[in-house]
Amino acid sequence: MTPAGRHPNQRDRASLPVELRRTTVPPAVRAWVARQVGATVLRVTRLPGASTTAVHCLHLSDGTRLVSRRYAWPGFLQAEPAAPAREVDALRLAFSAALPVPEVVATDLTGNEVGDQVPLVLMTFLPGRAVAAPDLGRLAEVAAAIHAVEPAGFPHDYFPWYQGSKVGPPAMSTWPALWEAAIEVWTGAVPDYRPTFVHRDFHPGNVLWTRGRVTGVVDWANACRGPWGCDIAHCRANLTGLSGLGDADRFLAAYESITGTTYDPYWEVASVLEHGPSDWTAESVAESEPRLARALASMARLPPRRG
Repeated sequence: MTPAGRHPNQRDRASLPVELRRTTVPPAVRAWVARQVGATVLRVTRLPGASTTAVHCLHLSDGTRLVSRRYAWPGFLQAEPAAPAREVDALRLAFSAALPVPEVVATDLTGNEVGDQVPLVLMTFLPGRAVAAPDLGRLAEVAAAIHAVEPAGFPHDYFPWYQGSKVGPPAMSTWPALWEAAIEVWTGAVPDYRPTFVHRDFHPGNVLWTRGRVTGVVDWANACRGPWGCDIAHCRANLTGLSGLGDADRFLAAYESITGTTYDPYWEVASVLEHGPSDWTAESVAESEPRLARALASMARLPPRRG
């Protein structure tokens, strides 16, 4: 469970990539911002929750605030080189659809203008904070609103992460047949779906609230045109970790009631398996097996446990 008042996505600094542990906004970035908006940066505040990019609030001389998101960790860019451009495209589509998202102010997607070769997105500041125990009905409404946006023409399509690297169960699993069955389902039983606009990292840590009202949805670097089920599964996984399976089920029930759709448990399986090999610790495997077992049982694909 996340301690009260702590950002739901907050990680210990020591667990972050070296490039993100003590990040700041360099003078060259401040100068670039001044050229873009005609106001100087007086001070900066590191925003909580970011674990793949450096995100700061910029307090400007004209009294406004902007947000700088810098892709300063090379490891993320190596895995997802399209992420900066994808985020800009997603923010512009979401903003045009009147979703509660930041507006893009300026970009340097190569880092050549700033001169440090670090992609940068400058956007408006949204008030509010992420909470670990959100209103589940309103959270479901936000997810439904995202998925209702027409994605035709959005140039980034869904693809499964790490599918080619998963050929067998994790070494520390005590139920290898479960993982073998899950991998078989994941690779061979993808349900039909109508592509929707998908955030793909939708969870309480990326939704901002003020006095019980949603004021923003942030972190659009993984957005795509694809199956809404992957958003629901990812949010359910996070809710389970934050407050338990009951809240995950209540969120799903609210979403299905709002949209009139039925969730396919395939996406629970995909959510578990779409992680890199480094994520498979003894703890994460033990936490994942009940999710896989529940999903496969609902699909009548649960293998017997032996030994």
